[in-house]
Amino acid sequence: MSVSIDQLASTAIRSTDLKMLDGIAGWCGGLHGSMALAETLGALANGCGASAAAIARHHRGEHLPRTVAVFDSKSRAEDLPTLQRPLARDAMGYMYKKAKPATVWFLTDLLDDAAWSGTQMLTNWKMSREISEIVVISLGGAQNRDYVEFHFEEHLQYSEKLEFEALTPTIVRSWAGRKKGLVTETLMGGRRRPATAAAQKSVFLDPILSMANPANLSRAEFRVCLMLSKGLSVKGVVEELGTSEATVRSHLRSIYQKTDAQGMAELLYKILAKDAQANELKARSA
Repeated sequence: MSVSIDQLASTAIRSTDLKMLDGIAGWCGGLHGSMALAETLGALANGCGASAAAIARHHRGEHLPRTVAVFDSKSRAEDLPTLQRPLARDAMGYMYKKAKPATVWFLTDLLDDAAWSGTQMLTNWKMSREISEIVVISLGGAQNRDYVEFHFEEHLQYSEKLEFEALTPTIVRSWAGRKKGLVTETLMGGRRRPATAAAQKSVFLDPILSMANPANLSRAEFRVCLMLSKGLSVKGVVEELGTSEATVRSHLRSIYQKTDAQGMAELLYKILAKDAQANELKARSA
């Protein structure tokens, strides 16, 4: 039985579409806690056909963005450099801080802008890994700016760019609806794990940020904890409250004492502890 070229092309398109759908499904599910954020990013990158990807968070008042998650399909290659941090800021140039939420940016388009200028880091990365395209999606954020980026070794066709633009709203909406505290937990990483055991021994019967206010926090202390739970750094809290860093750190010392936390890592664990854990303790004490 002969197979026409049109049939082969149709099969290839369906295969590509299914791969993309799998990537979107992994992204949506992972953002609700089904897997680690780095794995979630990897699922989306694989679905898009990207060689590497990264998520960055840029807090207001901070000069440089933070690395939230990185994926590199060639991370085990001994003779190749691997992606170590997001390059959205390097790739977007002066448009980095101007990008509106839910917009997608292509490096090859930015290269045509006479006002754009890249960095040596970007140049070195493109040459060493033969990267032809970098796509950056602005994920938005109320207190900060989040970005997800994808690195491709092959040039993207015009139709592929249109597909990215069509998928952007779904990617952004899923990010906006992610599990509470997901980014903060990921950023804390290894620093949070050593504090987990100690924190579990002194979990309050009610969540710290519940209406019950079990730690008896003052109004200012409660606001500080609320902002920390949303991923703000100390500097971000300072800017949001419009007060001095000394005042915020004074609040933190009081919060540590009231919550019996040994430091920021343990405090964040206590703040982000699941309501289910608190309910379980309530049931046991009933």
